[in-house]
Amino acid sequence: MRSSAISSRPPTSRAAINSSCGRRSCCRKPRRPTKKEQLEQHGSGIPSSGPAGPAAQLPTSRERRDDLGLSLVHVTEAAALACAGLLGKGDAEAVSDVAGEAMRRALESSGITGTVILSPRPQAHLPQGAVIGGGEQKVDLGVYPVEGASQVARGHINAVSIVVAVEPGGFASPPAVAQMEKFVAGPRARGAIDLDDPVADNLRRVAFAHDLRVQDLTVAILERPRHQELIADVAAARARIRTLEEGDVASAVMAAIAGSGIDAAIGIGDLHATLIAACAVRCLGGEFAARLMPRNDAERALIGELASHVYSLAELAPAADVAVAITGVTGGPLLPGVSFGSGFAESSSLVMSSRHGTVRRLTTRHHPV
Repeated sequence: MRSSAISSRPPTSRAAINSSCGRRSCCRKPRRPTKKEQLEQHGSGIPSSGPAGPAAQLPTSRERRDDLGLSLVHVTEAAALACAGLLGKGDAEAVSDVAGEAMRRALESSGITGTVILSPRPQAHLPQGAVIGGGEQKVDLGVYPVEGASQVARGHINAVSIVVAVEPGGFASPPAVAQMEKFVAGPRARGAIDLDDPVADNLRRVAFAHDLRVQDLTVAILERPRHQELIADVAAARARIRTLEEGDVASAVMAAIAGSGIDAAIGIGDLHATLIAACAVRCLGGEFAARLMPRNDAERALIGELASHVYSLAELAPAADVAVAITGVTGGPLLPGVSFGSGFAESSSLVMSSRHGTVRRLTTRHHPV
């Protein structure tokens, strides 16, 4: 392209040059400004342009937040790749340990300074309150190196790695009980959920919002003894049920995202996992209602009048700017798992931003492995 552009210029004779003003100095190329002159002219020390072409510009606020999302997905990819190698080997503790170690190393080199606020499965590598990294951008973090370590150890599906970042102080701070009850659905069901109503009524409203019959809905519920009555109620309402061994966060995301085959996620789960899930659902524009579930007298005394309070999505994920990355480890309705080839691995991830209203699906090939 360069040679054709040069050859297209009309030839210029010496006579034509001399006739312009009679002085050769008029026809010289403009002198390249010195570095000192550039610094003095532009003040910031970064010239906007010059003979060498456009210079680098300072990243905008939006670009920095987009970079944060990509930084986060590198973190979840690292954790997923590290623990996927232990698929089916029967050691859930080792799965959790290697994922946590890999996630910490990735955070340390991510270019951010993150304070761990939410951690559903606390561990030595990512203790609550830890400050990780030394970058200029400061964020609060919710970390789940591997949700479903036992799933990985047994070679089962639905294990994922998750990181959430918000501005400092951006996470909700409900009373520190262990569990919350939740009901999650997609964007079309906004305003359809009331935890004070029977589950059958909520399912009818969700079905109406989707222009479906209740029997066409599929509801995700964790397979726990505490959910036996809930499962019976959903079955009595004639909705279909998908019981999951693990996946507090993953099931909520599946309920809020299109194409997963899950229309709602209901049940009682970990407090920190519920808040992380709410951040993801906020990015997806879904509906989320939750209530504190005290397990003993001490927790009942702690929450006091909040025992009957139903938290909205705005209360559960109040941050002005939420960034979420999720990478599949063993695969499932939400994301494919890590796959290995000859000298490479391939991962699938979601990267979400509440500020920009974006949800990206990424397939990444990693070399070498």
